[in-house]
Amino acid sequence: MMKGNLTYYFILYPLIFFLVYALSPILFDKEEYTSMKDILGMIVTYYILISGYYFIDCLSERINKNGKEKQ
Repeated sequence: MMKGNLTYYFILYPLIFFLVYALSPILFDKEEYTSMKDILGMIVTYYILISGYYFIDCLSERINKNGKEKQ
């Protein structure tokens, strides 16, 4: 399985992502605001992609484990 802490990928990074997009118009005096629906859509897409990556990683680990048992 992937090395590292899952907290960073599933909690911390999306939280930072959300805060940057939500607060950047306020902090940098932008005239155009990012829609909350757009931000939530980006976070959902992030979760789908990272979950797919972890699924493929677990699947490949299981395949390698089964291959070693057969030999």
